[in-house]
Amino acid sequence: MKSSPQLYLLDGSSYIYRAYYGIRELSTSGGMLTNAILGFTKLLLDLLQEHRPDYLAVVLDGPREETFRRKLYPAYKAQRDAVPADLIPQFPYIRQMLAALNIPTLEAPGFEADDVIATLARTYAGEGIDVTIVSGDKDLLQIVSDRITLLDTMKGQRSGLQEVRDRFGVPPELVADVLGLAGDTSDNIPGVPGIGEKTASGLVQRFGSLEEVLKWRSLVGSKKRRDALATYAEQARLSKLLATVRYDVPLAIPLTELTRQTHLPTLLPLLRELEFSALELAFTPPPAGIVEIYSDGSGRDSGPGGYGVILRYGAAEKELSGFEASATSQRMELIAAIKGLEALNGRKRVRLYSDSQYLVRGMSEWLAGWIRSGRLDTPDTLANQDLWQQLAALASKHQVHWEWVRGHAGHPFNERCDKLAKRAAEAGIQASAAGAVEEVIPLPTAPVYHAPLAIRVDSEFAIDADGQLQLC
Repeated sequence: MKSSPQLYLLDGSSYIYRAYYGIRELSTSGGMLTNAILGFTKLLLDLLQEHRPDYLAVVLDGPREETFRRKLYPAYKAQRDAVPADLIPQFPYIRQMLAALNIPTLEAPGFEADDVIATLARTYAGEGIDVTIVSGDKDLLQIVSDRITLLDTMKGQRSGLQEVRDRFGVPPELVADVLGLAGDTSDNIPGVPGIGEKTASGLVQRFGSLEEVLKWRSLVGSKKRRDALATYAEQARLSKLLATVRYDVPLAIPLTELTRQTHLPTLLPLLRELEFSALELAFTPPPAGIVEIYSDGSGRDSGPGGYGVILRYGAAEKELSGFEASATSQRMELIAAIKGLEALNGRKRVRLYSDSQYLVRGMSEWLAGWIRSGRLDTPDTLANQDLWQQLAALASKHQVHWEWVRGHAGHPFNERCDKLAKRAAEAGIQASAAGAVEEVIPLPTAPVYHAPLAIRVDSEFAIDADGQLQLC
């Protein structure tokens, strides 16, 4: 059954600030600060790679002084600091980045990003689109439905209907009632003094809405709370109005305008100007006729492990991952490379990248000596001999260049493979603990080695000094 199209709406202003405070003291060689630009761009890249939305838009706030909420209540968000001076020059570059990535940027005068998001989310959800709101703002939980979820990428948490109930004790349509009573210090919404979120939730659950709480306040057990509800009834109503998102923003955007396709002639020069070399690598396609394979394994000295692989050819990209119930970290590194090579059809020119010196040196340096000495085929003469035999057989079918990359140092594909491997390992461990039937990821039987790799006549190799116990 085909899944519904996926629309992602990113709370851009919130994530720009998260990026700004998440990465500090980053600048170009010329001294221009780029911390918010880099953090925000990495967020976009992660979102595109991990979730692959069919449609995507970034929604930004306009000037807070011009919103209808500020006119209703001048103190709304008035406690917030002004935009940091060193963030302001980065905004134009963020917009350039969005334009180069062909990601639409949306905003509406007089409204906040939450209102634009709510309007678009409800509109498209009503048309059968599954909508994900990318934000950490709890106010947006009020628009969650069977087709609308909230994703906080910083916490790795997705919230649906049940998560809203777990958080507020009420369904989404009553979240604003709870906030009306409890207030919201982050937005300077006053609420009713003396009533916190837990108490507000209990009152709304008991009486059904903020208005019903005010109507039946005489039944509230605490005299102090009864008096507060009577004194601050209008303030509670105003607070609910401030906390309630709008669904009537006059912004008609055809869904077809929310598709994206990166414009490399604009993007790559921008990345070079900003000196984002790792991101430039992430967006640069492999050379013509070359298949790039990035592989990584996740495991310990023994026990469960996972592998992650990314194959790139032209504009195409494929991810592979899997779980092994029992394997060393060295075996997982070799298995990852095997899985990548197995995915190839026909003879290919391949560049295989790994952060495992054990793998890369084994295939580019040690293998020739093992073949020459007969150790590759002599039983019990090599650790992980079965996997080395499989790698040798697979490599002989292609023209493979093996290259080591420094792990976890900002390399975009190595980091992605690492995530894939760790997630596969975690999922396998959880499935095993739950007693689920484990998916068997068989490796082929050890091949008969027919086509030895060419041995460089000028190579020097000490047969017993292959370093297998020193490198991993």
